[in-house]
Amino acid sequence: MTAWASVWDGHDRRALRIGLCVIAGVEWCVEAAQVAWQSQDPAHYLPGLRLAPALAAIPGAAWILYALTGVGLVLLALDRHPVAAGSWALGCAAVLSEWQTQVFGSPSRNAFFPGAAILGWVLGSLWADSARPRPSRAVRERFAEAGALGCIAAAYVGSCASKLLAAGAGWADGLQIRALVVQQQPVASWSWLLAWREAIVSSADLASASAVATLVVEGGAFALLLGPRLRLTWAALLVGLHAAILLLCTMPYLEPVALLVLFAIPWPRLQRRAPSRAIDPPQDAIPWGVVALLAAMVAIAWILAPLGWRG
Repeated sequence: MTAWASVWDGHDRRALRIGLCVIAGVEWCVEAAQVAWQSQDPAHYLPGLRLAPALAAIPGAAWILYALTGVGLVLLALDRHPVAAGSWALGCAAVLSEWQTQVFGSPSRNAFFPGAAILGWVLGSLWADSARPRPSRAVRERFAEAGALGCIAAAYVGSCASKLLAAGAGWADGLQIRALVVQQQPVASWSWLLAWREAIVSSADLASASAVATLVVEGGAFALLLGPRLRLTWAALLVGLHAAILLLCTMPYLEPVALLVLFAIPWPRLQRRAPSRAIDPPQDAIPWGVVALLAAMVAIAWILAPLGWRG
């Protein structure tokens, strides 16, 4: 019995792999620029820190870290030692993230999703490489795609769980939604957008419905793992959620949107290319054991996540 289906089955996943690395590379470039700028003022440093002052004393340290990260991303995009390359990129990006945490007070939220997807790709590849005999590249990347989507889904489900753990059922009353809308500026002064914001702030029922919808869309993100059609449907809901957050609160999360577009849209079908069994043999399927591994990984990541959010 199999537990995975993808529109990329029978197609070369090179575009998927390269797209993932490009998205991560662009976001980590932005993070490097932010760290390089923020670290110029030592007043930003929290007391007792060692890493941030040490790195700030090295000319161009943020860009050196980014260049080292880029080496791993390029090798991963070329499918050269993907487990080692992806791990190297994640390790360098982790140092960059810790530097930003010490300067800014928290790691980059925007860099989280690309990093999670890269981690899933690495873990999926590692799982496949552990098999004997070693599978083909197509089968290994099938596992990698499953791992990346599993981590993306886990990030959304974890966001839903964190809301419920922090506020309990009280999140559904909409008070936090209303407070967030009031505290943030709208993305534009369009009349319909201002009316929408005013309606959420003034109507407890509308705010509560928005809060419940947020929990449903985030918590149901496991649907990304349940087949191409449901994956596309739920990805559209998640993109809609991000669009609403951007319009109401001017909080752009373009990275997860880019990942959803990359992984959920049936690009091979749009190109009208017939699948090839030679590329992706149907008997090489992902067993249910991968689902158990991803579930354990999600649980561990969820438990450890608060350790990175301090300050």
